[in-house]
Amino acid sequence: MYEAGVVPINYSAWPLEQPATQYAALSADIDADVVVIGAGLAGSSVALHLAERGIKTVLLEADQPGAGASGRNAGHIQPYLSSLEPLSAHKDGGRKFVDYFTSHRNIIVDLCAKHGIEADVHQRGMIDAAKKPSADLEKKAKLWQSHGYNIDIIGADTLKNMLGTEVYHYGLLWREGGQVNPYLFTNGMVSAAVKLGAQVYADSRVVACEAAGSNWRVRTATGSVTAAQVVICTSGHTGNDFFPELQHTQYPLVACGLATRPLSAELLAAINPSRSVFTQYPAGLYPIVIDERNRLVSATIPGMGSAQQADKYFAYFLRYLHRTFPATRNANITMESYWTGMTANSSHHYDKCYPKLYQVAKGVHGLMNFGSWGNLQGPMMGMSLAHAIADGRLDDCVLPVEKPVAVRFPGLFETKIRRTLIPIARLADRFDLT
Repeated sequence: MYEAGVVPINYSAWPLEQPATQYAALSADIDADVVVIGAGLAGSSVALHLAERGIKTVLLEADQPGAGASGRNAGHIQPYLSSLEPLSAHKDGGRKFVDYFTSHRNIIVDLCAKHGIEADVHQRGMIDAAKKPSADLEKKAKLWQSHGYNIDIIGADTLKNMLGTEVYHYGLLWREGGQVNPYLFTNGMVSAAVKLGAQVYADSRVVACEAAGSNWRVRTATGSVTAAQVVICTSGHTGNDFFPELQHTQYPLVACGLATRPLSAELLAAINPSRSVFTQYPAGLYPIVIDERNRLVSATIPGMGSAQQADKYFAYFLRYLHRTFPATRNANITMESYWTGMTANSSHHYDKCYPKLYQVAKGVHGLMNFGSWGNLQGPMMGMSLAHAIADGRLDDCVLPVEKPVAVRFPGLFETKIRRTLIPIARLADRFDLT
């Protein structure tokens, strides 16, 4: 269960004590213009933006909205792309993608404001903190400043004031970075789609997708939807019997998340008093978000076969806190939540995992493989695809349409990360070698 990233969503820190809206299962045979499979960040955005354009849309979810990877991530909003190299494969060298990305980098904040979504979203900035000056970080700052980004290169004094620690001496402050509760945000988009006319059915796992003349009939155990177009947004939970080739396009990687119990105001004044999202360069082993309940929320990659060992990974996190923030050494910081989730990656190189738009048949497309960047790119690419479908010009989507191609060694990425790179990074972190 932990290794597969399918622990119940209520293990995650993000659902509130008051449950989100529960949607009923599909129990009839109905029609639509477009049926979207998967109510995560991408699928919910597709449904929302189709409904906004007056397209008759049905959204199907095997569980309840946000129950997959979308409701399990670390909650940070990274407003930039780690590498532009993969975009060179696009016909225009990626120019359209970068222009769209930069134009809509505030999409999470914008959607929450537009639709009244309460998702603990804050744009207090994101800090990449390093122990020494980094030519790589400086180069990255200059690149994104050239695209109009508001980025500060900051030194030891500023970092001490913002983070409450003297460990870091150099960093970048991405002013447009921030945080969001991804589970609430996903459910908020679903609610907004419903208000605009979309039909949503949960506990409705799709068992077949069959041609029906010029349309497609998507069947669940208790009903069906007939539509001209199908969009599959199941990403890391893509395993199915109707289009299994989509699952074979992925390098799966399990990640784990954890949250502390709420901390006192006194302790929070010593741990990242700026409440910016905070990650460490170069490895980013312990990204930290402070949520509205005053909890520290973090995520990491577990070693092979040990994803179920919550105490082990919380101990790693505590060791980091004690070393970095002296005020935590005598504090009683305890774990409230621990969970895992499955990411689906399009590349076995971490910074080259870009989302993909696959055509598996005429009228059937898969939008998936977001890697670790789904918080921002899921809703963004979902909007782009929805607008392209509504306009009848699929080529207008910023992602090129590809045929699904099976990766040769799907376990390569996970093996490389979990057996080699993360253990080395933990060793370097433990002995202060970064």
